Parts: sequence; structure tokens; C-alpha cells
Amino acid sequence: MGKPKYRIEVVLEKDGRVLMDDITAKLLEALEKRGSLLSVVRDLGLPYSRAWELINKLENGLEVKVVNPRRGHRGGMALTAEGTELIGTYRAIRRRYSWNPDGTVCDTVYAGSDDCIVRDVINEMRNEGYCIDAHWVGSMGGLNMVMNGLADIAGIHLIDPASGEYNAPFMEMLGAWDETVLLRGYLRLLGIVHRPYLSIGDLTDILGLRMINRNPGSGTRLAIELLLNGIARNTGYSIDELRKLIKGYNDAVKTHIEVTEKVARGLADYGVAIAGQALSMGLTIRPLTLEEFDIVIARASIDKPTVKEFLRRISHVGPRPGYVMLRNTGEIYSR
Repeated sequence: MGKPKYRIEVVLEKDGRVLMDDITAKLLEALEKRGSLLSVVRDLGLPYSRAWELINKLENGLEVKVVNPRRGHRGGMALTAEGTELIGTYRAIRRRYSWNPDGTVCDTVYAGSDDCIVRDVINEMRNEGYCIDAHWVGSMGGLNMVMNGLADIAGIHLIDPASGEYNAPFMEMLGAWDETVLLRGYLRLLGIVHRPYLSIGDLTDILGLRMINRNPGSGTRLAIELLLNGIARNTGYSIDELRKLIKGYNDAVKTHIEVTEKVARGLADYGVAIAGQALSMGLTIRPLTLEEFDIVIARASIDKPTVKEFLRRISHVGPRPGYVMLRNTGEIYSR
């Protein structure tokens, strides 16, 4: 037997009456894609008369048409402009929360930097019945989500260019200490990844090659900008000139997996990613730095069983290529 799951449903109400619930929304979404009510009711297992009942209740309550028949199509139907706007608003409200597409709610939400160890831990826990949503939104995005109560855990690797220190300066700058705690993570090797036949000796070699970049707000994007600063000092180019000179600078992706896949498929010559991911794809890496990857936890979530289990597993990960586990991995930073 499966485990019980919580599920949240968005409903549209007027004067205490429900005009649109989950099944009505699914009906409209399917109509938007299929354009045929006959086809949609078969897919949803919904009687034709029941579908019309739901549509009529919604239209009568809103006093607008949300669907129109399509001439020349038996059973054909399309959403009106009002219907399209309505389902768009419904989706936007649903996306404000960390729900799965079926409306089930996970006990724990991870948001932040993409990481091989984090992915493995989340997958192991999911296979054992734990429910964890994962959002690969970059370090800054993850930190903001935890601070705003939208996530329980964030993985971050943000380097302060002034001090060279990771993560803690950003916690201070954003006023995160009151609502969150910072746990010591581990070191991971970051470098320029490329296919084995390509030679990158001096860093200026990358100027003639095509890059795949990372998204603004990610820790890796900060590292890339520091790399460009170093190249600028050695070449005499300004940072703005380098950004225009580098092919693919504006082509950005959100994860290390996407970077290595683009390089492996020949869609880019190089990118900056973690060694663990690059090596798993058979790519070569030119090391840049050992970066500090730490874990931010919302104070309100520390006692959640799933959060505790996630942190326990992170603290006991064994050696693996591209990573350095530390004696104090899993310990809370002192301010």
C-alpha cells in the first residue's frame, strides 16, 4: 500500500459558491491543448454531460464565456480570451507554491545550487518514500526562497570577491541569520570543462571558443565573472569587451548537468562546472578552484524529520571524485 499524501487544490469561489475546482481546471487545460471536448472527456474519463455542467456553472458564475465551439469540427471547442486568461491565472497561483503537478505537497523543499551529492541524496530518500521537491534555482535563488519561507533547505556556494570568503558574507549582507542557520558542507572542484581532444592551456585560449554560460544569481556565474576579471587583467580587455568577444556568453543554463550535456553534444566548446558532473560525462576539466558548498536551513524547518534525515545523509557522504569531505561537515557555523 502507498503512503498517504497531502494534496492542495486551488478553487475559484464567488459569494461562497465554488465555480472552478481542480477537475474544471484540468478540463480547460486539456481543451486548450486538444481543442475537442469529445477527445478531452474520453481522456479524463468524464461524462460528456458532466463536462458541460462544469462549463456552464463556471460561465454562469462569471457571467462570461470561457469556451466557444469551433465551426467545422465535430465536438471541437476552443477557449475564449477570457478562458485563456482564467486558466493562466490558475496556473500562476498554483506555481506560487512548491506543489507537484498532481497537487500533492511534499514535506520538504530543497532549492538552490545544482550538486551531484545533493541529487544523489534526494533520489535515495525519494526511493525510500520521503517526499522532497527540488528546485535548481541557483545559490542566490535558493537562499531567497528559504528566507521567504518557500523552501526548507538551500545549497549555496557564493564567493565574496572582496574577502574571498564563501557564503557567510552573503548571509550577513541579506540579513539571513535571524531566520536561517548555515551548516558546513564540503569542498568541490570547479573548473573549465571541455571534450578530451580540446586543449586549453593558458586561460586566454577560451577566447576563440564557444562557451555555455550559467544563469545570473548562481554561484558558478560569480566564479565565471571572477575568471573573466583575471583574463581582463592579463589581456588588457575590459570586462564589457570580453563579454562581447566571448561566443555564447549570453547562452545561459541553470544546472551543471545542462552545461556538461551541451559540451558533450558539441553544442558548446566549454563551460564552467563541477568536476564530479564533468567526469561522469567523460569530459576533461581544467581546475579553477575548490569552492565551499554549504547548506542553509530555515530555523522553522530544523526539526522536520525529512530535513533531519537529509542533513544526516549529507554529513555522512563518503569520498567521491571531485569532492573533499571535511571533518566539520554538518556542523553549524557560529556567527
